[in-house]
Amino acid sequence: MLRVSCLFCVAVCLLGVNLSAADDKLPIPSAILPFEARGTVKPEEALQVVDLLFVELVASDELLLVERASIKTVFDELKLNQTGVVKADEVAQVGKLTGAKLLVTGSMLKVNGDIYLVAKVIGTETSRLAGASVKGPANADLGELVKKLAVEIQLVVAKKSDTLLPKVVAEADWLADLKQKIKGKTLPTITVSISERHVGQPTFDPAAQTECERLLTELGFQVIEPSNPKAALADILLKGEAMSETATERDELFSVKCRIEIKAEQRSDGKVLASDAETAMVVGLAEQLTSKSGLQSTARTLVGRVVAQLVPEK
Repeated sequence: MLRVSCLFCVAVCLLGVNLSAADDKLPIPSAILPFEARGTVKPEEALQVVDLLFVELVASDELLLVERASIKTVFDELKLNQTGVVKADEVAQVGKLTGAKLLVTGSMLKVNGDIYLVAKVIGTETSRLAGASVKGPANADLGELVKKLAVEIQLVVAKKSDTLLPKVVAEADWLADLKQKIKGKTLPTITVSISERHVGQPTFDPAAQTECERLLTELGFQVIEPSNPKAALADILLKGEAMSETATERDELFSVKCRIEIKAEQRSDGKVLASDAETAMVVGLAEQLTSKSGLQSTARTLVGRVVAQLVPEK
C-alpha cells in the first residue's frame, strides 16, 4: 500500500511538472454566445452563424469551448434571450457561471448587397474586448464565411490573449498584498468545513478545504481543524460545498468545471458575515490533477473576497 502511495505521489509530481511547462500552450476555456441579427437579417440566420462557428472552433488550438447545453442552462437560469444581443452585465454573469475566460459574440448584417459577420471576443475577468470581422457578397456560402471568421477569431486570441486575460499574479505577491490590507487588525479564529465531490471520480483528499485552511493560515488566521474539540469555540465557521466535473476531453486534454459555494457564519449568534460562490473552468493533461488545480484556484479567489468581508478596511 505504501509503495502504491509513493508511486502515485511520484506520478503526481511528474504530471505537475508537465502541466506547469505546458500551461502557456493550453487552449483557453471559451463560450460562444448568440449573435445579433441586425437590419434585414433574420434571427434564424444569426443562429445558424453560431452553430457553424461552434463546429469550426470546437477543435481549435486556441480555444476549448464550453458545451452548448451548459450555455443554454445558464441562459435559462438567468432568463436571457437566446436569440438576441447579450448585454455587458449579462456577459459577465454568463462568464462567471460557465467558467469561460473568453466569450465570443457578435452580429450579422447585410449592407449594400454584402454580408458582414462581426465578432467580439471578450475577457470575462477583464471586460476587455477585441474584434474580428469578415464580409462577402449576399449570395456567398455562409459556411465559408463562418470558416474565415473562425480563422480571424483564432488569430485575434493568439495575438491578444495577454490583453484579454488578467495578468497572472504570483501567490507570494497575492498573499503579501492581502497581508498588508489586514495588517494590525484583530483576526478571528476560524474552522473550515467544505464538503467535496468529484463527479465520476474518487475523492483522494479535500482540495478546496485544504487550500482554504492553508491560505488562511498563511494570512495569519488561527485555523482550527473541524475534528478538534476546540473547533466549536472558533469565532467563525466557514462552511460550504465544492464540486468538480469533467466538461470535455479532447486530444488528451481535459477541461474541468469547478464550483465552490461558501458561507461564513459568526458562531456566537449564527449571523452570516459573508456568502459567496465561484465557478472556474480549467484545462490540463490529467483529469484528477486538473480537478484539484481548479478547486485550489477557485478557493484562492474566494478566500481573497471573503477575507475582505471578515476583516473590512476602516
